[in-house]
Amino acid sequence: MTGRTGGELIGDFLATYEIPFVFGNPGTTETTFLAAVGASKAEYVLSLHESSAVGIAAGYALVTGKPSIVSLHTYPGLANGMFNMRNALMSGIPLLVINGQQDSRFLIHNPVLGAPNVRLAETAAKYAYEVTRADDLAVALQRCYLQARLQPTGPVFLSIPMNFMLERTDHTTFKRTRILDDVAPRAIGEVANALRSVPAGKLAMVVDYAVGAAHAVGSIGRVATALGADIYAAPFHVQGAVDPLHPNFRGQLPPTTREIAETLGRYDTMLLIGEKVDTFTYDGLGAMPAELQVIQIAPAASQLGFDYPCDVAVLGDIRATLDALATALGAPAAPSSARTVDVAALEAKYPPNGKRPSDALILGVLRRLDRATHVITEGSSEDATVQDMAVALGFGNVHFSPRGGGLGWAMPLGVGIGLATGQPAVCFVGDGGSLFSIHALWTAAKYAIPSIFVCFVNREYRLLKDLWCAAMDTAFETTRFVGLDFDDPALDMRRIAEGFGARTETIGSLETIGGVIDRALAHPGPSFLIIDREP
Repeated sequence: MTGRTGGELIGDFLATYEIPFVFGNPGTTETTFLAAVGASKAEYVLSLHESSAVGIAAGYALVTGKPSIVSLHTYPGLANGMFNMRNALMSGIPLLVINGQQDSRFLIHNPVLGAPNVRLAETAAKYAYEVTRADDLAVALQRCYLQARLQPTGPVFLSIPMNFMLERTDHTTFKRTRILDDVAPRAIGEVANALRSVPAGKLAMVVDYAVGAAHAVGSIGRVATALGADIYAAPFHVQGAVDPLHPNFRGQLPPTTREIAETLGRYDTMLLIGEKVDTFTYDGLGAMPAELQVIQIAPAASQLGFDYPCDVAVLGDIRATLDALATALGAPAAPSSARTVDVAALEAKYPPNGKRPSDALILGVLRRLDRATHVITEGSSEDATVQDMAVALGFGNVHFSPRGGGLGWAMPLGVGIGLATGQPAVCFVGDGGSLFSIHALWTAAKYAIPSIFVCFVNREYRLLKDLWCAAMDTAFETTRFVGLDFDDPALDMRRIAEGFGARTETIGSLETIGGVIDRALAHPGPSFLIIDREP
């Protein structure tokens, strides 16, 4: 017989694009796809839940810059993975999510597990499609993989009826597509002139995740130095987008609209590099002052002026455009000297005998790590503390809270980063937040992926309690909280983590931190380190 089966095409696709891993959690409709992967050179990385599969794949793609392949079960599995697909979509992380579908000859009867997968996926993917015949499979795979790579990068969804894995087709061509997108606007000199005309001290540069994805952190420093501009990281910027030790760095913009407006109101012009100035809560005032001149540089036309109107929209590859802008400005070849890390100031701010003595333990952990370590935080009441310390210490690879808003992102992201780099990422997570994706520990253990998790145990959703008090204007001590405690029965985080294959230790004192971290760094798998947070 001539041609290739759909399953053989899957193998050809994985080989053509040299894809080493397929991340997934399978079900009935994926059996034929699993057989195809098993016959290929790619390794199937199993997760115990779809959310972890997507999150681990996202961490791997974030580091490599290439789309990860994710295999999810039909409608139920897709629904389980949707919130991390949404996180990846809002973070510009490329994924190709392949969903099994019931036998196409059976769909007319609305069978069990037959469902409108594409309609569901469209809310968390930049493009979604279902193959209707085996002859279209090769084109569909290449289209979706390319769309995930093109700007704006993000998850793309492909639904494949399971019978097509066994059917034959003569449409078998695969081509490796080289993307030439290192373009900068020819009129970049106009942007340089506009920025030069801003009065001294009145220009703010706000950098979003696209800068980190384009490896353009150094270019940001050159432009800021040439212009004397203040640099801010956009809220929820996902990955390292600025050198935190650059002398012009002023920190991350606050997450609430009024605070953002108050900060940006001190400037005449904002140079926004990337997609947007994201926000968390609205507190009575829009984030963007009406009189602020906005110049935006973005790699995708769909991002320009979309969130807020801008005065000048600049379309171009982030790194190429920033380098061209730096040249037009006569910027130095390298950014200014880095500021010195003031460890003494941090120790004074977070003393062992302070209001929260365990803050000193967090600082001790971070000081023990190399500054190139990937640090991840997610939605715990300790996020602001960890972020403040990590930025002050000069960590360049810091991944802050999930941009799409769904918890269960940080732990699998750390596993995926560890797989991609071969070095442990360090994920700080609360006990409540950890339970959204603690099954990621099992994947790290099974595949010996180096990863470290620092879990804050306070037996409550403390962040939500703080937000409750802020929203209701009540005092913490006198508020009766509903649905925010899980201390009866108490969760045994050590036994839970050990059950998923992690080695565990408790960080109880500054004196023990060195040994605990050294053992975790040396362990070929996940370490789950517990810090008890006093009420």
